[in-house]
Amino acid sequence: MKTLLALLLLSCCACVDIPVDGSPAAAIAQPVEAPYQGLDPGYKTEETAHFAVKAYTSSSALLNAGLLEENYTRIMQDLGLYSFVPARPYNVTIYRDADEYHAKTGQPGWSGGAAYGNALLLYEGEGLKATIGHEMTHLVFNEFMGLSQSGSLRWLNEGVAVYEESRSNQASAAFYADSVRSGVAPNPIPFSQMINLVPQNESQRSVDRWYAQAGSVAGFLIKQGGSFSFSIFLGKLRDGATVDKALEDTYSGLWKSLPELEKAWKLEVQR
Repeated sequence: MKTLLALLLLSCCACVDIPVDGSPAAAIAQPVEAPYQGLDPGYKTEETAHFAVKAYTSSSALLNAGLLEENYTRIMQDLGLYSFVPARPYNVTIYRDADEYHAKTGQPGWSGGAAYGNALLLYEGEGLKATIGHEMTHLVFNEFMGLSQSGSLRWLNEGVAVYEESRSNQASAAFYADSVRSGVAPNPIPFSQMINLVPQNESQRSVDRWYAQAGSVAGFLIKQGGSFSFSIFLGKLRDGATVDKALEDTYSGLWKSLPELEKAWKLEVQR
């Protein structure tokens, strides 16, 4: 049962940021000229304050528009981005099933959703709720961080996405909690490796521990320091501060460097 759940979560939560010229920043900067095929004629559209949703039925478009707004509100609150306003509504395409999604997006078989520019590519299925929580976090994180974001912060980008996925879906929460308890706590990845040795392919089962740990660390920052402090931390990183400098300026009463954060986090997960 545990193996089945792990495979399901890997399939539904794999994130794929489709770049324009090979860099996440370029994907944010460019207009959304998506390298994928849309839905077949006759699809329905539902528009909300923050999303334009396309799906094959009105009920699906309406239901998922509500789910998207629910996740959007929670993500903004958790990350402390109360005053941040996206430049334009996010475009969401929900394919009929996995077969149509893979055929029209060209994504690998293990991919359950993709974030591109200001667009989400999803499909109807059991993993949709978890995928929305994960991929939407990438959209918000990428746009807030803007052109200053670099590959060196992917650990944090993926970490907050895993944390929000867990917040949106009970099965994901149980899976990652078990991964931290059984796979991370007994043998944590040194932070110097966690932030530098980023997995290149989410289809590799060996990267589960990295994602679980990144999500745990991001959640620790948010819960221990508060969402407002986390937004300040993100802002300093966006403005070019190193992780150590951003931690010192934001959380001086708690941690002044990555090694101090690592020590405190280990005490939390290993107790």
